[in-house]
Amino acid sequence: MSPELLDILVCPRSKKKLELADTATLDKLNAKIRSGKCSEISGTAVTETVTEALLQRETGILYLVREDIPVLIYENAVELG
Repeated sequence: MSPELLDILVCPRSKKKLELADTATLDKLNAKIRSGKCSEISGTAVTETVTEALLQRETGILYLVREDIPVLIYENAVELG
């Protein structure tokens, strides 16, 4: 993701800055997905592993990037916890 785009993206709910999720965060998320224990905030199960996501560090909310497009819809986000 381009640094210019990352500079302007914010969480649609908290309006706080987003950052690219690091490898450790993605590994943790993908482990949850593989175990069948990962769902979007809406309750929909997440079944496909993730190669890129945007993290709002203070809230622990992850916005997945699908086909190079950040999905900045709160209901489709994932809680890291």
